[in-house]
Amino acid sequence: MPPMSPDCPNPALPATLPADDPSPAQEAGAVPARRASEAQQRHDRLMREIKQLRERLQQWQQCESRYHERVARELQPELKRWCERLRELALRMEGALFLDPPPGKPIGRAARLKAGQWMLSLAAAVLAERPDDAEMLALRARHQDDLPAEDAEDEQDAEEAAAPAEDPDDGLEPWEREAARRRAQAEASRQAAKQGRKAQAERERRERHGGRTASAGAASLREVYRRLASRLHPDREPDEAERARKTALMQQANQAYAAGDLLALLELQRLHLPEPVAAPVVAAAAAAAAGGDEEARLRDLIALLGAQRERLQAEIDEMVRRFAVLRPDLPARADTITPQLVETLLGTEIRELRARATALERDLGYCRDPASLGAWLRAFA
Repeated sequence: MPPMSPDCPNPALPATLPADDPSPAQEAGAVPARRASEAQQRHDRLMREIKQLRERLQQWQQCESRYHERVARELQPELKRWCERLRELALRMEGALFLDPPPGKPIGRAARLKAGQWMLSLAAAVLAERPDDAEMLALRARHQDDLPAEDAEDEQDAEEAAAPAEDPDDGLEPWEREAARRRAQAEASRQAAKQGRKAQAERERRERHGGRTASAGAASLREVYRRLASRLHPDREPDEAERARKTALMQQANQAYAAGDLLALLELQRLHLPEPVAAPVVAAAAAAAAGGDEEARLRDLIALLGAQRERLQAEIDEMVRRFAVLRPDLPARADTITPQLVETLLGTEIRELRARATALERDLGYCRDPASLGAWLRAFA
């Protein structure tokens, strides 16, 4: 094979070899471009997170509406039906036990005591829902001294077990032990109040932080709003139908601007203006890459979106807290509470209440029939 000429290119090698190191000019241009790309990525990530939080908040808002509607439509009627059954059963039992005993075999002392205790528990259940029920208050007053509540002894034992043991050799007088116990209770109350104040201060700090961030990003918020106002102002539209449409859009823009809701303004821009929703960010990133002072505006825009994300999360946390107050059967961990779980527990409560009312109806059947009333009461023994 003849030797290759020095001027002839080797087909096994590329026509041009890549440079080993980028030039200083390339490096200088890559840094702001990379910084702009990172800012764009962070912006996009915040937008996605805010969208997800908005969807979660909407789910909670819909859940709250359905919850209260179902409480009014299903739970309250069942609760009323259950309380009426409790009242009737308690009053019929009082008549049979103390006023007009049923004919036949007498009711034994043990059966009378246990049946009377159950009668008091029925009255207590009614008073838990209706504290001003005059008949149940009177029934309890007539019999609570002669018929201690069924769980009174258990409660007394539990209180004695929970009470700190008193050492008779501690050298303290009884009044000194009582003073020490009260001081311990006062200290526990102070600690609880301190924790509450710390939590309140943290909430206020977050609110102030959100306010400062919103103030820092006010220029970006105002810029988007002005762009929308210049394009959507209804006074510049000659067509009547188009003017009505733009009037409605401007109302939305005004509400979003008043609330400091940058995401809502960007969404209006995306839907109703030809430029993309990220145009302000892209323009700011390009200016930052060119060394302009738009980089600060870009940071403000991202900070404002971060503040909106915090506010949305705070709204969700507040709704979860409200449901935790309404439903003590919810789990202690807030991150495990979902709208689906809340509605499931409500459905379970309605079914259980309906079943208890049905069981009371069966007991009322025995009480309403004089032939079976005596045997039913004697079965408590």
